[in-house]
Amino acid sequence: MKLGMSSAAYYGDMETEDAAACLAELPLDTCEIFLETYSEYTVEFARIVREKLGKLPCASVHPKGTQFEADLFGKSPRQRREAMDVFRNVCRAAQVLGASYYIFHGPGVVRGRLHPNQIHAGKETVRELWETARENNVELLWENVSWRTLQNAEDVDIVLEEYPYVRFVLDTKQAHQSGADLMDMARHMGSHLAHVHVLGWNQDGKLALPGMDCVPWQDFGSALEEIGFDGSVILEPYGGMCRNVNNVLESLETLRRTVVK
Repeated sequence: MKLGMSSAAYYGDMETEDAAACLAELPLDTCEIFLETYSEYTVEFARIVREKLGKLPCASVHPKGTQFEADLFGKSPRQRREAMDVFRNVCRAAQVLGASYYIFHGPGVVRGRLHPNQIHAGKETVRELWETARENNVELLWENVSWRTLQNAEDVDIVLEEYPYVRFVLDTKQAHQSGADLMDMARHMGSHLAHVHVLGWNQDGKLALPGMDCVPWQDFGSALEEIGFDGSVILEPYGGMCRNVNNVLESLETLRRTVVK
């Protein structure tokens, strides 16, 4: 396994290229770049970020999917076409960064619950997205998100039945916020698990950095080993949690000791 961190850790505190420079100074094996807005979904901006990263590899790219991903499944052909143009630009930027993965939230609804087998034009669109990413040497990975389509182990099973070629990102905090069992999620994703986002929580449910939380990371690391996971484990804190670099270093050390062995 490789240990990394997302530039989203500095969202709101600094711009993406400056966050990349900060990541380059940390004891990381890899990283994830969170692209925040349309002007960043370009190969030109990706070259700037790639330079700021120096020798640090980039494993994955995570766009601000709320800006366009729902429109990929819209009922209007023009809506879908323009959203696909944005998606294609993100994939091209990912290729410049050397990223292997595009982190995909998938569709959702404003109210209620949209299950994976209820997606409008789902099979055709997901296949097109997956193939478009592959054309740019990037793989689309579907992430569990508490407020989107993929939320729990049952959803994982539905996605695998409907889209057997798709692989996953397991996000620990999103599993917690969905009320899903973390170890169960890992087992259901199994060999289709390609990438992991980690952030913990305390006894009150408030999000916290690993090492300052109550998550049994040793057990989680063992669960990943049991399914043969050998990808990147990306620390993905929310904005403001990484202003104290010593806390970040302590958290990374916790993950190296318990998960990334």
